[in-house]
Amino acid sequence: MKKLVLAFAVLTSFGVSAEQQCRTDMDRTTPTARYIDNDNGTVTDRATKLTWMRCSIGQTYNKETASCDGMPSVFFWQDALQTAENMRSSDAHEYYQFAGVSNWRLPNIKELNSIREHGCANPAVNDVIFPNIMAIAEAEGGYAYLWSSTHLAVDTGIMIMDLNGGSLSSTGSVNDYQRQVLMVADPQ
Repeated sequence: MKKLVLAFAVLTSFGVSAEQQCRTDMDRTTPTARYIDNDNGTVTDRATKLTWMRCSIGQTYNKETASCDGMPSVFFWQDALQTAENMRSSDAHEYYQFAGVSNWRLPNIKELNSIREHGCANPAVNDVIFPNIMAIAEAEGGYAYLWSSTHLAVDTGIMIMDLNGGSLSSTGSVNDYQRQVLMVADPQ
């Protein structure tokens, strides 16, 4: 019986909470003041000068509630790359030149790591800047991951960021699972 209780405690400790959990003994690595709110569903990171969409593809930024409405879309890696290409080149795409930005793309793993909040989990990013980014995990009781554009030279894996705990890892292939996408743009 003790083993069963211990197993249940371990399993439930990995569940997704609706509230971000942060360490109180650490300074924030991505404080809200680090970002400029562009008042159009994007923010600019003062440290890296990159512009980020505040919501994952599939969600809509709601100024009144300062949140992202809806569920993030999920993609296989090649489809995520194609979505970024369509955002740049197809005026028929719903995110074409979103917020007046013409160079949206998938971030590389170093760029994703730059928005990672080292002292927080669920999500492991600033949830004021990137609100409701855990919508999929909360709805499905599981995990949420972001694709990067970084592929591994030694195999077919792609680098991803776990939004639950912030770990950076690689996939088994480009088609193992669908994941959500947060787009970034270089300074124009």
